[in-house]
Amino acid sequence: MSQDSALIEPLTFPVSQKTIKNRIALAPMTNLQSHSDGSLSKDEHNWLKMRIEGDFGMIITAAAFVQNDGRAWNGQIGLHNEHSADSFATLCREAEVNRSLTLAQLFHGGLRATAQKLNPSPSGGTNSKGETIGYAMQIHEIKECIAAFVESAKRAQRVGFSGVEIHGAHGYLVHQFLSKQTNTRNDEWGGNFTNRARFLLEIVRGIRIACGEDFLLGVRLSPEDSQWFHGIEFSEALDLAAQLAEDEKVDYLHISLWDAFKAPDHQPEGIAAITQMRNYVPANTPLITAGKIWSSKDAQNVMELGADIVALGRVAIAHPNWAKEAINSSFNPSTPPFGVAELSKAGLSEVFINYMKRWPNFVQES
Repeated sequence: MSQDSALIEPLTFPVSQKTIKNRIALAPMTNLQSHSDGSLSKDEHNWLKMRIEGDFGMIITAAAFVQNDGRAWNGQIGLHNEHSADSFATLCREAEVNRSLTLAQLFHGGLRATAQKLNPSPSGGTNSKGETIGYAMQIHEIKECIAAFVESAKRAQRVGFSGVEIHGAHGYLVHQFLSKQTNTRNDEWGGNFTNRARFLLEIVRGIRIACGEDFLLGVRLSPEDSQWFHGIEFSEALDLAAQLAEDEKVDYLHISLWDAFKAPDHQPEGIAAITQMRNYVPANTPLITAGKIWSSKDAQNVMELGADIVALGRVAIAHPNWAKEAINSSFNPSTPPFGVAELSKAGLSEVFINYMKRWPNFVQES
């Protein structure tokens, strides 16, 4: 059995000096499995624990809301209070025993939240029906939300998480501030990109001050203006990534791509987005990426394009031992559709299995 040495090589993060034992992360994935109060359920605990036991070097939780009004779906975890935070302590201890890093992904839904009829956002907004769904946050609300991210990070640190990842992608609140389409403010929190990035940068700075440099801190970004989440240009994403790496003491950048191998949409014949990001960001700042990575060979190819760590999403749903199997460089796991019994054996609850039926041909109907 041959080994893919790149995937099993450890890596030490530049600021916190924490070490990931291999280059394999569990991508943060919505799964709807937890309690209505935001605390971790046995089902979601079991789902994550199986990936810890499967030797994933880094476990990134599903998005955890930092304020009640930031919740975006049923069964979502939260770090908005001490009770919810305490529910993660056992998981963090189990991960430490297995030498897996645990990252809580901190999140606010903004316009995409569902907790109330009108949601806090940079500038207000409407849905596809033209109905008003958001209001423009007042400055004191912006500062309160920043403080909520920081307090959630402190809770994560207290219960044993290795660090946190700020969810700045996928059209949620942080991304809404970055976007010139959803952020049309004319004060210090909007307008030019420096002002639009202020919300994210203040969160990062606040967490670093509150939690110290030995706490792992990453940021997830959507690096281009896509058909789903408009408003941030690739050139802006490059500059923001470089600033986060050079000036803001982040340990890593998580570049969210639907296809880790492709060039930006406006450069269809160009260089892969992850390669351009690697060439632009300081070499000592690790890059994580996900998107259409299924086999060991896929992971190796993405690392050759510039990623330092691969984040596995859908393949990790059905293959909790992917990281163990990946020591074989020819490992090519089975592909969808997957039977309900197979997914149940992989640690998915009935709720999660039903949720995955929204992906065409992922769950095999009986």
